[in-house]
Amino acid sequence: MTKDSQQKPKVGAQTRQAAMNHLLDFEKVSFDYGASAPKASDEELNSRYVKGEIRIVTEQARYPLAGILKMLKEEIEGDTGEKELRYKLDPEYQRRHRWTDERKSRLIESFLINVPVPPIFLYEYDLARFEVMDGRQRLSALSDFYADEFALTGLQHWSELDGRKYSELPSKVRDGIDRRYISSVILLQETAASDEQAAMLKKLVFERLNSGGVKLASQETRNAVYNGPLNKLCLELSANDKFQRMWGIPVDPKPEEKDADEEAEETLDESTRAGIRKRAGISMFEKMEDVELVLRFFAYRKIGEFKAGLNKISDFLDRFIIEGNKFPSVGLEKYRSMFDETVDFLWKALGKGAFTVLTPSKTRPTKIVYDPLMFAANNPDVKLHHANLIKNKKKLRDELKEMYEREHDLFSGRRTNFKDTQDRNHCVSEAFAAAIAKIR
Repeated sequence: MTKDSQQKPKVGAQTRQAAMNHLLDFEKVSFDYGASAPKASDEELNSRYVKGEIRIVTEQARYPLAGILKMLKEEIEGDTGEKELRYKLDPEYQRRHRWTDERKSRLIESFLINVPVPPIFLYEYDLARFEVMDGRQRLSALSDFYADEFALTGLQHWSELDGRKYSELPSKVRDGIDRRYISSVILLQETAASDEQAAMLKKLVFERLNSGGVKLASQETRNAVYNGPLNKLCLELSANDKFQRMWGIPVDPKPEEKDADEEAEETLDESTRAGIRKRAGISMFEKMEDVELVLRFFAYRKIGEFKAGLNKISDFLDRFIIEGNKFPSVGLEKYRSMFDETVDFLWKALGKGAFTVLTPSKTRPTKIVYDPLMFAANNPDVKLHHANLIKNKKKLRDELKEMYEREHDLFSGRRTNFKDTQDRNHCVSEAFAAAIAKIR
């Protein structure tokens, strides 16, 4: 047997069972990852179609632009007797702001010259209560414009209006905009017979609506259609300061230029690399990848049950959050502590480069490092030694660095099947075990 073969991790049922034993009681549920639907006959398919099992019920409406601001401020009495908005323009799960004043101005110019504007899509989550599914940026731009919150800029055909707010426009121009309408398509409450089916159909609509243009990232779609207690927790935890710093996410991200090629990064000086990391962090924030990373940490605890490994990670996260939103509140509080404690430990032990492979030329954090590192650091057997590992952090760093160098192919990001996932868990866990053995 060669030296290399002796060093390769051997992952079997015992290793996966050890991970299973670390699950909390509320997590020990099957998400039916391996199930596949039986093939239906033509007769069964025809019957399903006639019954309308999967059919979206919609109606259309037109809203005058001059009434958008008032419409979005309309309040009604909720179930608890408190006032709430009839139209949820900015539900917490929607995508983060991306439009600049120039892009908002272009929308206003489209109405000025009567260019057709795509309809907005609303979801009737309760009787006569609506969430904005698609079109939030358009409605936000119109609301801001009528509230005099920005001046027009960068217009192509009406450049003479640059620098003017709504109240400063010539009267006839103002009247012309006021008489325009924006169309809407409303998915009615009776579209789905259950919350699960409603979520499935909303996800379908999101994916079809965003097949072109600025496409919704996986987490933006997931947050929109699977909003619930676990989703809200992930949103909260993504604001963890140490977590943001380890991923290079600025506190107040603003749009910047597109990112440079990763392959070129190691040839650049430190200031240039820092700029690249900042732009990458901003991009992550805009696409809500930071929220997805929090969800990944929780879902990854059950990765041993998902035989596709990371090859179908989006499907894995979808299925997990559906069930995770049903977890008890006491369980979610344990999740909160688990995440914060793990991030705090890694920050104190490894610093802002925790999720890199710990080499000077590779300064970007990667998910292929993040997943097993968070998984191993949260292992109860490792948590017992957190304080001592922090005191002896150089030994831990040296063990991890040596392991990354030895298993560089495994952590290259190209190996994502089930066995590779388990091998990485094993490698990182062994590095922790080796560090603990040296400091006892």
